[in-house]
Amino acid sequence: MPRGRELPESLSGSAAELVVELRTVKSRSGLTLVALERKTAYSKSSWERYLNGRTLPSADAVRALCTVAGCDPVPLLALREEAAADAAARKERGESEEGGEREEGVEQGFVTRTDGAVPDADPAPDPNPDPAPVPRTADAPGPWWRRWPALVVLGAGVAVGGGVLVAEPWQSESRAAAPRSPFTSAHDGPYVWGRETSYPCRIQQHGGRTYAGHSGTHRTVLAHNSTSWDVVEAQCLLREAGFDPGAVDGVYGPNTEQAVKRLQAKAGIEDDGLVGPDTWKVLRG
Repeated sequence: MPRGRELPESLSGSAAELVVELRTVKSRSGLTLVALERKTAYSKSSWERYLNGRTLPSADAVRALCTVAGCDPVPLLALREEAAADAAARKERGESEEGGEREEGVEQGFVTRTDGAVPDADPAPDPNPDPAPVPRTADAPGPWWRRWPALVVLGAGVAVGGGVLVAEPWQSESRAAAPRSPFTSAHDGPYVWGRETSYPCRIQQHGGRTYAGHSGTHRTVLAHNSTSWDVVEAQCLLREAGFDPGAVDGVYGPNTEQAVKRLQAKAGIEDDGLVGPDTWKVLRG
């Protein structure tokens, strides 16, 4: 395991395993906590809590780490859901925490609220939040990379039976069930890629910021090969700013990445080709 602070003894097996994997991803990427704060929507102190096992990271935080570190988020997300299910099960059984910090609303193993949200100082959710993922059971044996496919099947069974253990307060910005003016006024449903598809850009100003009618995000991290309404929004705003991304199709390809780098270079921010909070700030104006 990469060097770091000793993990709390109160962590469940799945929670400890998740922290170890997160530390491994960070170590292999070479990113510092300051770099993670700069490249994602989460603060340095938040990443410290996640990597020291004090707070369960949100699914969005896991995705953001994998986006900037270049890892597959699916196994980590499955492991994260198992850790969340463990915490919920312990709370239901009324187990008391031993050998760890104790506060109002603290569950054994990770800090959570009764509504399932993480009591973090991270940015508030965007106008188009993410749908709650289905929790998965925590009893399957074996290493996580063998276990997560089974967890998906078990999680589906829980959803059908109505026994959802943990809900999270975000919904996918690219899968919003209904359009929300002004942020999603340019489309009527979830993003679907189609060959030679091009989406309209309805440029409008709200609160001194520029929007194109596809997404209201200010923080979602976009990288090469991403596909979503968020990408469509970024492509429209790039075109509006005078940086041609090519087709406005919702696919973050080479043309879009080069347009982002040109925008970043002109704005004097790191030209890494990733659309993160700093780049969204420039795009929104």
